[in-house]
Amino acid sequence: MGSQKKKKEKKKDFVKPKLKVGKTKPKATSYTELGFRAKAIGIPEQSITKTHTSRETFDHHLSLARHHSHSTRREALAYLQAHLPEEVDSSLFTSISPLILDPTPTVRAAALSLVRAIPTSSLAPHVHLISLYIHSGMTHLAPDIRADSSKFLLFVLKAEDADIPMQLVTRSWEKTLHCFGSLLGWDLASPPPPGSSIPAGSANWNKVGNATSIDRIANAAGHLDALSLFLRLGLSENLTPEMRAQREVPVYHADTAKHLIPRNATAPYARLGLFVEDKGRRWTAVSSTEDIGARYQLLKGMLPGILVGLDSGRRQGGEIGRNCKYLIDFLDKVKAETEKLQ
Repeated sequence: MGSQKKKKEKKKDFVKPKLKVGKTKPKATSYTELGFRAKAIGIPEQSITKTHTSRETFDHHLSLARHHSHSTRREALAYLQAHLPEEVDSSLFTSISPLILDPTPTVRAAALSLVRAIPTSSLAPHVHLISLYIHSGMTHLAPDIRADSSKFLLFVLKAEDADIPMQLVTRSWEKTLHCFGSLLGWDLASPPPPGSSIPAGSANWNKVGNATSIDRIANAAGHLDALSLFLRLGLSENLTPEMRAQREVPVYHADTAKHLIPRNATAPYARLGLFVEDKGRRWTAVSSTEDIGARYQLLKGMLPGILVGLDSGRRQGGEIGRNCKYLIDFLDKVKAETEKLQ
């Protein structure tokens, strides 16, 4: 019995199973089960407070501000605005300042919103860097970027800390005026002859890309608002009566004039051109005009071109005309007061 049973078991290994129609083929004894099941673990509540924001995550989103995708840049700026630290370092300004020239309008709007959210104390040391990109935007080839440049400029000029706009006024007075000339289509380098004027409607403020007429008027009004505020900050000052009296009667030493460089001196260093005015000079990036008198002297050569451009805007009427009329009256008043002091 035992030997027959062993023979049947050995023979069973070599028996070919019969397959029947409609029946599943039996699995081999060496078959390995490869199926698996995936289960998700759901966490209903997660904290998104600032306490979970690390410096590494902030720096990662800061690097995304230079991403090739405009949607990624916009989302990165939104994240940076929502997780701004109390003290902002220079890396943030280095990354977001070039976005003033970004070709996508939504990215520029997000950059402006982020700049407005930065504490004023952190903005003051970086005004020069921001002003470089603002000037580049005012003279940019893209009309949309030129149109948005005055929004960034107005933000700097309206800063709560008075030192911030005055940095722009004292360090970049001449350059900013030339940028306004390019922005508004005024030729400030070669003033027009007396009595001449620009035909109404020919200024660049009426030609802002494919914008509608309402947008063009809004852009022009924004440019004029920025110009008006810039001129008022640079050519007027709020002095108390005591300060004004002290300014009108300066106290100098009797021998002060002996130690000053003569205005018309050309010798003995004439060959170096140290005291020769360069008639072809347009502007310098480091022009320092700390006082109103120096700023007016730089403005004086551009004043005819500015007044001609403002007169063309005044004849257009509407909001642009009112803004131009206000600027003309202000400049006439400054001119009269300056000539009276001289």
